[in-house]
Amino acid sequence: MLVSSAVSAQVSCGRALSVFPNRPGAVSLYLKWEGEIVDPMSKCILAEFEKFRATVDGVYLKPDSPGGGLTDAEHTIAVLKVIRRTHHLDTSVGPGGKCASACIPVFLAGEHRYGALTSSWLFHEVSRWADKEGNERAINRDATERIFQDYFLPASVSAKWLNQLRPIIQHSDYWQTGEHLWKDKSGIITHPIENLQARGTERQKY
Repeated sequence: MLVSSAVSAQVSCGRALSVFPNRPGAVSLYLKWEGEIVDPMSKCILAEFEKFRATVDGVYLKPDSPGGGLTDAEHTIAVLKVIRRTHHLDTSVGPGGKCASACIPVFLAGEHRYGALTSSWLFHEVSRWADKEGNERAINRDATERIFQDYFLPASVSAKWLNQLRPIIQHSDYWQTGEHLWKDKSGIITHPIENLQARGTERQKY
């Protein structure tokens, strides 16, 4: 369904985290995380939040990620829960964006969750490589179920949909589009981002 329990990649805030300067009168801090869900993601987000917490009402986090580590994802979720104690927190995956594996429980931390119909999502069981050569995966089904219980159901993800997901992801990767998730009433996305977006140009008359 979601995450690898060990990831060795290293990232820096400067390469992975984009901070969009607030316009005068803006009430939200806009952050974009690109790349793996791996520490120091949690520290990067918290540091930016602390800079702006007195001047914004909310945080808008846009992940675009192929997944990452379970522990690192949970560190990030813990920070997002701290933010939600005092501020609104929304998450978004835009058109053509990806939220795979460990990205999904991070995305679910948002109160309002915007997902493009053209976005892509990957679900699978928690696993780790069984040997150093990466020849075989060891499945951790107990950890998978804990993630469902700790992060999916509290975010109002459909229990019926989860029951359908469990047998599908046993030993399999399961890709979905945002449109699939929305039409199936999964509860992952609370606000769909439609395919047609106005560009503010003059429309030709026929």
